[in-house]
Amino acid sequence: MPRQARKKSALNINHIILRGVNQQIIFEDEYDYQQFISILRYYKDICNFRVYAYCLMNNHIHLLIGHTSTEPGMIMQKIEVKFVRWYNQRYQRIGNLFQDRYKSEPVNDLGHLKTIFRYIHQNPLHAGLETIPGTYFWSSYHAYADLEASFIDIDKILSLFQSHVECMNYLNSNSDEKCMEHHSSVHLSDVDALRIIQAKTSCNSPSDFQRLDLFTRNQYLQLLKHSGISVRQLSRLTGISRTSINTVIKTQYPWGD
Repeated sequence: MPRQARKKSALNINHIILRGVNQQIIFEDEYDYQQFISILRYYKDICNFRVYAYCLMNNHIHLLIGHTSTEPGMIMQKIEVKFVRWYNQRYQRIGNLFQDRYKSEPVNDLGHLKTIFRYIHQNPLHAGLETIPGTYFWSSYHAYADLEASFIDIDKILSLFQSHVECMNYLNSNSDEKCMEHHSSVHLSDVDALRIIQAKTSCNSPSDFQRLDLFTRNQYLQLLKHSGISVRQLSRLTGISRTSINTVIKTQYPWGD
């Protein structure tokens, strides 16, 4: 079945979500975040698009971009290909890093633009990564808070408010609005699950896990499942598909203490 054509934005602005394949972690350390931002800036100049907001979460990315001469599909293809090549080389891995197709939400009016602007910047708050807006580092929040010179195109968003103070009050106000909501049903936090993985295995990242020999990998998967980590969460934190994990769980593997 052919893919459905994406809806066009009346304002030529799109909210884009890019997720790790099987919801696995994309950014394993600070350098990974920095590299993605560097690539985003690089193609911003080449493809002549605007970045109104971004937020880089550990296993998904939010972008709010405006486009004219280059369509979002081409922009995202260039960004994804360049980052994945760099990432695979760094972590000595092969294959996909992102889900096959990014999600895109067209922005058709200024009220919707304001809503998405706040939603993106409050993503870390809703995920429990900060207690007040602005303390999470990997977003464009401080470009607006500090009016600092950066690659973020802040003027369009600021023009929607009477003053900078009004903009920041809006950005910091509590909101439960959902925009292409990123669902998670895990009961154990990712931070706690990662601590268990690091304590019980020789792995500190999905890349470490994927380089294991098959027998050791499967031993670890069974051990971690018995430690209270859900299949969905194991898939996200190790990069191993849920189908493979479920198959492993049905097989008995011996393990030590």
